[in-house]
Amino acid sequence: MSAITRNFMDNIYMAWAIGSKDIVDALKNKNTRTNIALLVFIVVFFYWSSTPRPFDKKIDVAIYDEGHSSLTDLPTQLGDGYSFRFYEVSSLQEMERMMGYKQLGIVVPSDFDRTLEAGGEPELTGYILWVHRTRVSDLELKYSDKFSELLGQPVRVEIGENFVIPQPDVETSTVQFTILFAVFWMAISIVPHLMMEEKQTRTMEALLVSPASAGQVVMGKALAGAFYILLSGGLFFALHWAYVTHWGLALLAFLCTALFSIAVALALGVFIKSPQQVRLWMFPIVAVLLVPAFFASEPNLAVNLKAIFSWLPTTAMVEMVQFSFSSHAPLSQLLKNLALALGSTALVFAIVIWKIQRADR
Repeated sequence: MSAITRNFMDNIYMAWAIGSKDIVDALKNKNTRTNIALLVFIVVFFYWSSTPRPFDKKIDVAIYDEGHSSLTDLPTQLGDGYSFRFYEVSSLQEMERMMGYKQLGIVVPSDFDRTLEAGGEPELTGYILWVHRTRVSDLELKYSDKFSELLGQPVRVEIGENFVIPQPDVETSTVQFTILFAVFWMAISIVPHLMMEEKQTRTMEALLVSPASAGQVVMGKALAGAFYILLSGGLFFALHWAYVTHWGLALLAFLCTALFSIAVALALGVFIKSPQQVRLWMFPIVAVLLVPAFFASEPNLAVNLKAIFSWLPTTAMVEMVQFSFSSHAPLSQLLKNLALALGSTALVFAIVIWKIQRADR
């Protein structure tokens, strides 16, 4: 075994020894267990709130009417509390773009009114978002029933494989933000508190005078954070797998988000002296990094603010996740986002190692 290989293995062993200890220590802490349970609840709640539910009785429909039929002139309130909201468009392409937050897209054939007048069963061509592709049969039955009730005679809604994969600049939900929130919350809830405990028990000082280097200490803490982040990421993808169109890009975005979150959490741990200060600094960090990422794609946001927010690493990561839910990823924007994410992460890690090395002196 060469000296380089031996040195690499020693670094991995030392980092894993520190990390595995921290993984166990985190579970012994009541606050950590509470934060993990709270995070699970929040992620599940976001999933529930972003998914169409059986008791939702408003059906938003983007309609492309080829023959200017009387469909949209009818009363939209049904007897069982359901109601339609129709949004007319002038082309199939416009309908697909409008379906960001709409449950259904409908193409009304040019002979729709004639078929109704002749007592036939007209067929409406339905379109649904890619994320709902496993529910085609149920949705065809539901929408056929509701349109039949609206028109007073049988109508068939045929969806088949008409799945709309959103364009990169079209949002369908806030799901892409959920993974940033989940990963960031997990990192800053666990890693800084681990480091605070070690400062109070002087374990950190013992580590720095032991054979462990500053880099190994940082790597060990990062591994502990990564373990719990993998759990939160696993929960996110288990709930939201149906949104993903490009798994490689989704995993890359998750990796970038995890590394950056760990770096920020480590920075909190090395620069802040007490648990009270950690809680005090959480609000400005969330305000600077998470809030802009949530609102960056808001169409009514001021142009200057939108330009500023676009250069934040958290905004870049959310956009990468959005690309993984889309038809394609614009290469130039993807490379810019990747550079922002990795560059910011490397900078924060470098600052953390520098701070620990100074403490070692």
